Amino acid sequence: MNRSKTPLNYLSAARFQGAEAGEFLQNQLSADIAALKPGDACFAAYCSPKGKVLGLLLVGKGEDDYLVAAAADLLPGILDRLRIFVMRTRVEFSLEPGLRLYGVEPSSDPAAGGYFQPDDLPLYYLFSGQPADEPGGAFKAKELRCGISWLNADTAEKFIPQMLGHDQIGAVSFSKGCYPGQEIVARARYLGKVKRKPVVVQVEGNLATRPSEAVEICRGDSWDRGTVIDSVTLGSGDTLVLIVAPAEPDSTISSLRHGDRVYRCATI
Repeated sequence: MNRSKTPLNYLSAARFQGAEAGEFLQNQLSADIAALKPGDACFAAYCSPKGKVLGLLLVGKGEDDYLVAAAADLLPGILDRLRIFVMRTRVEFSLEPGLRLYGVEPSSDPAAGGYFQPDDLPLYYLFSGQPADEPGGAFKAKELRCGISWLNADTAEKFIPQMLGHDQIGAVSFSKGCYPGQEIVARARYLGKVKRKPVVVQVEGNLATRPSEAVEICRGDSWDRGTVIDSVTLGSGDTLVLIVAPAEPDSTISSLRHGDRVYRCATI
């Protein structure tokens, strides 16, 4: 049965293959790639040696290769950086310009070829070269509600994974071996030094903001400064925004200030 699918034009795809492709990805990314079986998928962060996220990746395991998706403006640079560490590893990878990413209905059969559901989240992704229905715009809102932040050139290499909530979406394993930035990521967890975390709010009306812009959020009688990571306009005309903000106090957000204007909002 055919299911509608939404083109995710903000993502690009790459293919990793070779006898040591899995081992290579395991050594470079924050998730436990070695635990994936054919048909499985997970999110993974690619970090700098300082533990800052260079980009979020979706990794899907095929029978003899790995399909990888990331923000379209970041993936070419991520692949160039990864090539530095290939050395004698038996792996080959490149962009797949003929392969597009689609978001599909949650009721789609995840076992069908090309469909991936990362970490049991209510999100289904399809790598396909086939034409698709017209984009609906709702899938990105689903991603934001799940805490998915793909980042872009303005927000990459600014935050460790926990600040973006990547540890909450299965993108970080604290039991696997080393990867770039692993020591810093682990130290932040075990010493409890993550002072900023993501929050998703629904703002009443159209909030014209861009990734990396500063906003202020009101919790009770206190205003805190936050950084916009991504946003999307909903069909209702409201705006869904993912923000990195101080982790404390952990209370409902009632207002958001951007520039000279204050918006009513609610925590998702």
